[in-house]
Amino acid sequence: MFTHLITKKIKNISGFIIVLLSLSAGNASAALLDAFANGGFEGYAGNTNSFNSAVPPGWTTTAGTPDVFDGNTNIYGMTWQSSSTGGDFLHGIGWDGRSSPYVESALQIGLDGLVIGQDYEISFEQSISYNAGGGQVDGYWEIVFGSESQIGDILSAPASGVAAPWVWQTMIFTATSTIQTLEVIAHSAHDTLRADLGIVSFFLGDPNTNPDNPDTTPDEPDEPTTSVPAPGTLALLGLGFVLLGYRSRRHQRG
Repeated sequence: MFTHLITKKIKNISGFIIVLLSLSAGNASAALLDAFANGGFEGYAGNTNSFNSAVPPGWTTTAGTPDVFDGNTNIYGMTWQSSSTGGDFLHGIGWDGRSSPYVESALQIGLDGLVIGQDYEISFEQSISYNAGGGQVDGYWEIVFGSESQIGDILSAPASGVAAPWVWQTMIFTATSTIQTLEVIAHSAHDTLRADLGIVSFFLGDPNTNPDNPDTTPDEPDEPTTSVPAPGTLALLGLGFVLLGYRSRRHQRG
């Protein structure tokens, strides 16, 4: 009888802890989604058929003069398709082969609600166009999240007048802080010519949870990481043990 009661209590404690952990995880995800501003690069009210040297609300220019384009932008012979989410996108020039290398980049400041040691998916759509005024070579996007940097797939430059498709890129990052910045940097892949790149449809969240992303096989980090409980999780667990202890004492007195 005594052994049965002990086993029953252990099961009750385990169930209670699982509920607390799931509540904590839900709160962290909600905070994370609220912290990420304008992953679709919308809200720019200016002329998107020009080199407008602008970034949409929620983003800050960190190098060069990136622009806000859309599927109808056709300056200097450039042609673009609309992404799967439509609307505006960020255009960046990569010109790494110049005597003075030139890149364009933008930053999302202070993404909050992260859990240190936890893996997060960053996925987005990317494309490339041919600029008749400056030649064209292949290019790629570099994504910097906190202190970690990853290189995207190289996009092949299309022929003049051809609108290249948008393709999804999925990356897995491990959080090293509860608040991190996100930066996107355009690069050319080789030679001394420029690459005109587009990027849009940003997602930040748990791996394989982006409903718009058809890529179901993201690249994993080289080494597995161990998630560290957030302070809020530890506090909830502590409260749970206190309540269980109080309930147990009341049962014994009764």
